[in-house]
This record gives sequence, structure tokens and C-alpha cells, in this order.
Amino acid sequence: LGTEPGRQVIMADEDYLDDIAAGFARVIDAKSPYTSGHSDRVALYTDLIAAQMHINIPQRRKLKRAALLHDIGKLGISNSVLDKPGKLSDDEWILMQRHPEFSYDILSRIAAFADLAVIGGAHHERLDGKGYPLGLKGSEINLETRIVSTADVFDALTADRPYRPAMPVRKALDILWEGANASHDSACIKALEEALAKADLLAA
Repeated sequence: LGTEPGRQVIMADEDYLDDIAAGFARVIDAKSPYTSGHSDRVALYTDLIAAQMHINIPQRRKLKRAALLHDIGKLGISNSVLDKPGKLSDDEWILMQRHPEFSYDILSRIAAFADLAVIGGAHHERLDGKGYPLGLKGSEINLETRIVSTADVFDALTADRPYRPAMPVRKALDILWEGANASHDSACIKALEEALAKADLLAA
């Protein structure tokens, strides 16, 4: 590759990319008090699911980055929408539904994270096609996205939100199971439940 005289090309190593993803996650989660720690927890649950499903270490590392960055599109959403304690209006909900689209656009323009753009853009899709923003269904949603999506919803249920308090772990899992294979992949839910049991977190 040609470069300008005196200009160095720095190749980012894996540890550096991990640090960059973690740094972006801090910025994302600082946007709202209700998202504090969300990206880190989604990354943790994503890795628990991936490990339980025997996904290899390099792929788990990629998935953790995707989990840390999945909500980067929320930087384009007004805090009046993100922090609203009541039901969103139709216009506010339309805006909120655009954050995966924004995540895709941002990640696809960063060379080091472009391969994570699909996950960021599809983490609110559902297996039955009733998700957003594209209404993808079934095999159109890859396993990596299914894992991050399951982790994302589990954390959303077990954390405080403007409109409701955090749910117990067992209740959150029950809700995930109610939507198994319609909303989320049953294999991902099963892996999460087994991983939480191993960590003795089911009663939390």
C-alpha cells in the first residue's frame, strides 16, 4: 500500500481492537443512565452463550466486540426518547427502531469493525419476521446475531429501565422461553440458561 512520505501505517492487533471496542462501549453506555453497563453485560452474556455452544475462541472474541458495539446507533437517538419513562409515541418508536440501522451504517464504515455491521444492524430482528428494521426471518438471521440478540434482551429484562424495574433472572428466562423460536433461538436460550446455572446465577 502506498503512503504519504513520512506517514506510518499501524496495523491494529487483536488486543488493540478489543480496547477500541470497549472504549466505544463506554461512550455508548454513557449516553443514558439506563444504559449504564449494558454493553459490557451483553458482551458477558454473549460470551457465556458462545462458550456453552462450543464456539471457538477467535469467534468468541469477535462476538464480544459485536456485543460491545451493537448499540452504537443509539448515539443517533435523542435522550428524550431513550430516557422516556412512559410509552413512546408512534413517531418516537419509529425513531427508536432506526438505531440498528444507525449501528449498521457506523460499523460498516469502520474497516476494523465492518464485519460486525450485520450483527449491529440485525440484533432486533426476530425469527418469525416481526422484528426490525428489515423484518428478517429464520435463516436470514445468522447464529452470531441470534446469540447477541438473546444476550441483549436478557440484559434488558434483568436491568432497570425507565418504564419498569429489573426482573429476576428466572422470570426473564421464562419470558425468553415463551418466545422461543418465534422471537429468539431456543438453542441460544438453552445455552444461556445452562451457563447461568453453572455460574449459580439462576436464583439472582
